[in-house]
Order: sequence, then C-alpha cells, then structure tokens
Amino acid sequence: MNKKIFQSIFIAVLVTMVLSAAVSVFIFYFAYSDRIISDLEAELRILNTAYSDDEDILTVSVPGRRITLIASDGSVLYDNEADPASMENHLGRREIDDALSFGSGFDVRESETMLRSYYYAAVRTSDGNVLRMAVLGETAFSFIMGMLFPLCLVLVILLVIFAFISMRIARKITDPINSIDLSHPEETEGYEELSPLLFRISKQQALIRHQIEDAERRSREFSIITDNMSEGLAVIDSEARILSINSAAWELFDAAEAKKGDSILVINRSEQFSGLIDDALEGKRGEVVMEEPSKTLQVIVSPVAEEGVVSGAVVIIMDITEKAERERLRREFTANVSHELRTPLQSISGFAELLKDGNVRSDKVQEFAGEIYSESQRLIALVHDIIRLSRLDENDSDETLEDVSLTEIAGNVVSRLSKKAASAGVSLSLKSDEDSVIHGSPSLIDEMIFNLAENSIKYNRAGGSSVIRIYRENGAPVISVTDTGIGIPDQDKDRVFERFYRVDKSRSRSSGGTGLGLSIVRHAALFHHAAITLKSKLGEGTEITVRFPEI
Repeated sequence: MNKKIFQSIFIAVLVTMVLSAAVSVFIFYFAYSDRIISDLEAELRILNTAYSDDEDILTVSVPGRRITLIASDGSVLYDNEADPASMENHLGRREIDDALSFGSGFDVRESETMLRSYYYAAVRTSDGNVLRMAVLGETAFSFIMGMLFPLCLVLVILLVIFAFISMRIARKITDPINSIDLSHPEETEGYEELSPLLFRISKQQALIRHQIEDAERRSREFSIITDNMSEGLAVIDSEARILSINSAAWELFDAAEAKKGDSILVINRSEQFSGLIDDALEGKRGEVVMEEPSKTLQVIVSPVAEEGVVSGAVVIIMDITEKAERERLRREFTANVSHELRTPLQSISGFAELLKDGNVRSDKVQEFAGEIYSESQRLIALVHDIIRLSRLDENDSDETLEDVSLTEIAGNVVSRLSKKAASAGVSLSLKSDEDSVIHGSPSLIDEMIFNLAENSIKYNRAGGSSVIRIYRENGAPVISVTDTGIGIPDQDKDRVFERFYRVDKSRSRSSGGTGLGLSIVRHAALFHHAAITLKSKLGEGTEITVRFPEI
C-alpha cells in the first residue's frame, strides 16, 4: 500500500511539474517575443521622427539593428548592411505591404537554420517611402533548448525533494492502517473514516468464528456417524488422495489404517479397484463386486463434479458376502432342479405326441394330447431358460463371439414373430437408421431381441403396435423396443428383470410365459457390457432400451 500511495503522489507531482515547466517556457517565450516587438516598434518610431527632420540620420550606425528604406514601388533606396542596388524588390513582403496600406506593419521570419528569427517592423514616412527596422532574435525551439538544461536540473532537484516528501506522506497515511489489530479491530485507534470498516471486520470475524465452530461440530458428527457405519465410506480428491474415510473402509479390505492425505489405493491396490478409481476420476460411475479371500465386497465409486469438472469421487464399500452366498446357493439349486427335470419332461412330450396321433379314445385324445403337449412344451421352455440363466450366472456359456449385425438379427426376429403379432392384433415393425454391427454372441443377441419383442406382443392390446428400433447414440449402438401395451406400475419397474417375476401373472400364464425372458435379456446385456433402461407408464406402454458400449 505504501508503494501505491507513493507512486500515486510522485506521478501526480511529476506530471504537474512537467506541465508547469512546459507552460512556463512557452509563457516566457511569448513574453520574450512581445518585448522584442515592443522595443522594435518604439525604436522605429523614434527613428522615423528623426528621419522626418534629417534624412541623413539613417547613416548613423545602430548596433544590432538593420535599417532599410524602401520606395513605394518596392525598390530599396537604402540599407545599412547591403548594397541597395543588389537587393530585390520588397513589394509582397508582409510588413512592407501593411506599412504602405495601413501606415505600419510587422512580421517575423525564421532563418534557414531554424535556430534564429528576424523580427521586422515597418512604418510609412512622410514622403511616402517605407522605413523598416529588423532585429535578430531566437526561435521558439532555440529558446526552449537554451532553457532545457537549467530547467531539467531544477526538475531533478525538485523531484528528489518531492520523492522524499511523498514517501513520508505515504508512510504517515499507511502507518495507522498497518497498526490495526485485526484480532480486536474495534479497539484500534486510527482514522475516524475507518470505523465502519473496522466494525464490519469485527462482525465478520465473529461470523467466521461461529461458522468454524459449526463446521467443526458437523465434522465431529459426521465422523461419529461414518465411524459407526458397517459400510466403508471414503471421499477422495481429483488426485485420488483421501479427504475423509471411516474405519470400515480399510477394515473391510483387511488393510492397515488409512489417514487423510494418503492415496485411496493404500486400502486396496488391486487392478480392479484402481481401474474403478481411475474411471470415476474421468467422470464415469463404476460398480464392481470384488472377491476377497474371506468375503465378497461390492464397491461403488461415483464421480463428484463441480461446474462440469470432476473434482473427486465418493467410494462406498459394502460387505455382500451373505447375499452372494445366498445367490450362489439359489443358482446351484436352480441348476440342479433344471437338470433333474429335463429328461422326464422330454419323455412326457414324447408320450403326448403319441396320444396326439390317436392311440387313445378318439373323443378325448386330441383334447388331452393337446393339453399335455402344451404343458410339456412350456415346461421344456422353462427348463431351457433356467439352464440358460444358470450358465450365464456361472459364466459357463460357451458363446461364440463374432461381428453381429443388429439390424439383420432384428429382421429375423420380426419375421419369426409376425404371425404371432398378427394373431394378437399387434402391428410389429422394425426401424433401422443404419446397420449397427457389434462384436458379440449372435445367439444371445437373438434371444435378447426376441424376448423383448415377444413381451411387447404378449403385454400389448389388440390394435396396438410394437416397434423395434436400431440406431446409434453418441457412437454407441442402441436397441429399443417400444409398445403401446398395458405398461408397468412404478412399484414393479425395479423388479421386472428378476427371475420368475410377472407383472400380470394371469396374462403371462395364458400366453405361455416362464417369467424368465427379461432375466435372460439382462444377463445377455451384462454379457455384452450393455446398459438397460426402462420407461413405462401404466396403461400407455413400455420402452426398453439396451445401449451397447461405444465402438
């Protein structure tokens, strides 16, 4: 602050002095010119008076003055410094013309060197001639140059003096401000004008103290809550350094204690965990199940963005060992039951075909055979779906991966379901903006699209429509199936992908559904690392979208 005040005062003084010096020089120069002119005119009047009495007075030497006598026709009659005969006609010169016209004239002409000026004064004599007197003087430039050195010397001396004074003034202004006690600003004695500012500082400090105390209290409460959570919770910055962490976070990983400022990788250095952290810091939410030696953990990492820029992430770690074990047992049970039932169910199907051919009473054969055959086919389909899901759950699917045309498979599905759609009174169509090709399993993609399309027919209404769309969104292939059917209630939306879960159980049974179609769709999507979204409004229809990773 001292420096700024000093600079302001010094610059103001410097500009004032320079301007004052410049104005003074020009005032002195004009005063100097006026003095020469007035002296010259006075001397010329005296000389004209003397000339009227005695023409020989012109021969008298006048030091520093050039005297010329010019006739009314402009010819030079006399000059005390040159031969009149060799001099040119003087008509056209300003002072001569003015003297002939008005009785007197004046002019200033600079020399070729631009360092000297000639001042001319002329008067008309009583005999009609013109008497002119000239004197040599300085130009404005030479006058200024002559005064430059003493003027600069004076300016330098004054600037040194004013610099010292400015420094003292600045220090005198800032010393009371610098001496303010910010801890107790209201007790500071200084400028009266600073009283409102000091009062506001005092209030602000009280508010800051209150906010700090409140923040510390909230921090303690947050620590108490998080430390008593069974789930691990950690907050990290953009460099993956820990900002906050509870004890469960490192205990779940059986790691050593982690502290604020440590890298989050101190609790787990596996490639799976570090990849999840890297993705989150790039703005991608990630979720993964990690198999530890003695437990199964679910880790969720969500990015935290501020004004569109990722500034950190929140890490949540949950122990799902019990849940995973129950899921494993359920999958094993489903697989065992399915394998046990598959053979007898195929036998039932075979006997049903014999009955259907007429080996029993003719009046009941067709009815019974049809029922047995229908039920056996449903059970076979159920077993097939259960086995399919079991294999997908266990990652035991020996699917062949190749480049798959989504448009081509969707077209085949439409062809296979066209009769079923027509019998249900539903319009089934395919819209493809472009042929999207992915690298995946043709059979799984076929099952995925088939199940989605079949559901859109089953749960539609007569006169409704079902549309399969294949398109790209931000470079990612997308499949969407939209129908105008019964829709899905809000409370059921999160459960429709569960096994055996049916929204409309009576309609599902009557249409031969197993309740596993959407589960297969979900597992097929997971197999291809695709994301499923569902939009539905009860009584208006449903849209299920599968977005594959960008190619």
